[in-house]
Amino acid sequence: MDFSFSEEQEILRRTVKEFAEKEIITISKKMEEEKRIPQELLRKMGEMGLMGMTIPEEWGGAGADM
Repeated sequence: MDFSFSEEQEILRRTVKEFAEKEIITISKKMEEEKRIPQELLRKMGEMGLMGMTIPEEWGGAGADM
């Protein structure tokens, strides 16, 4: 069984990793202390298409197979 990422999955993995390093790591302690995720962070994730990635396309999602 081949568990390696497809090219598309690898691009997504790198993109999410870079986003996390740039946007999340810097505020992770604050998020933990406040027990909330800032709306601005959620908005950025939505703009990147990360919200609803695995929701089928016919329901408005990306239909990703992650």
